Amino acid sequence: MTERNKIKIMPEALAIKIAAGEVIERPASVVKELVENSIDAKADDIAVYIHDGGRKLIKVIDNGEGMTRDDAVIAFERHATSKVLKEEDLYTINTMGFRGEALPSIAAVSEIILTTKPLGEISGTTVKVKNGEIGEVGDAGCADGTTVEVRNIFFNTPARLKFMRSISTETGHISDTITRLALAYPSIRFRLYNHVPAGIKQGNNAGMVETSLRADLRMRIADIFGRDFLKGIIPLEAGDDVVRAHGFIARPESAHSTTKWLFVYVNNRWIRDRGINHAIANGYRNCLANGKYPFVALFINIAPQHVDVNVHPTKCEVRFGNPKGVYELVKNAIEAALAPSYVQPYNSTSLPFKKAWHGGVELPDRVRDGAVLYDAAASTHEDRFEIYSQVFDKAEFAESAPDAKSLFFGELEVIGRLWLEYLLCQRENEFYIIDQHAAAERIAFEKLKKEYYDNRRVPSQMLLLPQQVEFSLQELDVMESSMQTLINLGFDIEPFSGNTFIIRAVPDMLSGKDCRDLIKGMIDELASLETSFKIEGKLDDMLVRIACHSVIRGKRSLSDEEAKALLKGLSRVDFSGNCPHGRPIIKAISKREIEKMFKRR
Repeated sequence: MTERNKIKIMPEALAIKIAAGEVIERPASVVKELVENSIDAKADDIAVYIHDGGRKLIKVIDNGEGMTRDDAVIAFERHATSKVLKEEDLYTINTMGFRGEALPSIAAVSEIILTTKPLGEISGTTVKVKNGEIGEVGDAGCADGTTVEVRNIFFNTPARLKFMRSISTETGHISDTITRLALAYPSIRFRLYNHVPAGIKQGNNAGMVETSLRADLRMRIADIFGRDFLKGIIPLEAGDDVVRAHGFIARPESAHSTTKWLFVYVNNRWIRDRGINHAIANGYRNCLANGKYPFVALFINIAPQHVDVNVHPTKCEVRFGNPKGVYELVKNAIEAALAPSYVQPYNSTSLPFKKAWHGGVELPDRVRDGAVLYDAAASTHEDRFEIYSQVFDKAEFAESAPDAKSLFFGELEVIGRLWLEYLLCQRENEFYIIDQHAAAERIAFEKLKKEYYDNRRVPSQMLLLPQQVEFSLQELDVMESSMQTLINLGFDIEPFSGNTFIIRAVPDMLSGKDCRDLIKGMIDELASLETSFKIEGKLDDMLVRIACHSVIRGKRSLSDEEAKALLKGLSRVDFSGNCPHGRPIIKAISKREIEKMFKRR
């Protein structure tokens, strides 16, 4: 006779191993949990030793508060925690750990020796655990704080061990984990050593990460990535009493092809969040190429009751009460930091100048109220030199205090041209190369963007001879759903016959140009989207296409008047360090560097 009841209570040992599988994905997970415990124990010096990518040994030593013998023993029980004791505590979590699963989960799949001593006690405690079972408990002579040795991870779960990656891969994950924690806590000294057994010549224990004590975020970035890295980052700060964002972001030209360099924290906890990553990308959209990601060390501080951190076993995901507000804050803060092209405001009137970064060049800086003035109204097209001759109304800015960009570009002296594509300029003891196409493209884009977002429409110019353009069936569907948006972008297009359309007007700055290929390209891009309503999310891309089409792409020697108009245009626009595709506009070489080239220093 077969047994009728199929549902049974899972054995405790199996349940613990399943829980361990949720928390302990790889050796780096063990390092994360143990170091977070050290942080919560108020340690300011944490050392981590690993061997064989963490498979053979993970040893974490801290100088934190330590534990009594009773606490050391009960810490290996499931659900044991000192951080969450009642339901209300779940909504005011301000510690790194809180689940009470880390130590029992680690102990379920490894061998552990925990040695700990509270501050001021004469002797400490040693607890040995294997396969989740507490073995020996005794006295120990040790320093204040806690040391946890984890050996032979996954020794009793060979299926998990089989899926471990190479030693170098697992070591890399551990290094990434320490880096994330070190950025979040610059006041703590972190050390990561790749332990090599005696007899192997390698100059180790090899220090992989070593940071200073009691640093600030800027110093910590230098500790981890090198002091030269500081030259390419910009401070960021924004927000209110409910949510604030601060940190550092990189200049667009130092972008990477992966999101590995995005360090995003909520209340000092590193997280993964697609919404925030998208907000970062939107903040950079005016100056970074598609598929590229910058370095960002972004810290979001939000009241605990407005964020749920208890949504993932590894605590690397959160849920915001008002996600849209957080994402808008991040996007706008990044745009504001990038807009002045790295010129930092100097609000004091006691000193006339201040050193600030502008595309890698130190500039005089007198930005009024931190604001950057730019093209409020371009000149007419009476003396048209493509985009280069679109000079600005002097009277409009006559009453305005000078800003750093206008001072900088106004002081540049054009001394030549290179290959009919670059302007050569000098100012004091610095030499500059300006990409004239990239510069003109940025000016045109900012002008178009301002016209569109101010008036919801780009000014048009009627064509003397209308142009015909043919579309495929798929493109016809996109045309029908996107017609109004194209009209708002300055195009007057109407059906002619079959799949042929007539272009009767184009954006003002495209007057005299053949726009058929441009429109085909815009429609092709929109046709690749799943739904045509997404065109609203592609408006800036469309404006970039128009701006790029409006300026000279080939070689051309600019006249002195055109060169001066180009520099004046750059002095009036935001993001003047990069073109809309993310390429740099201006590069500088100091006199000192040139003298070094010729061995004069």
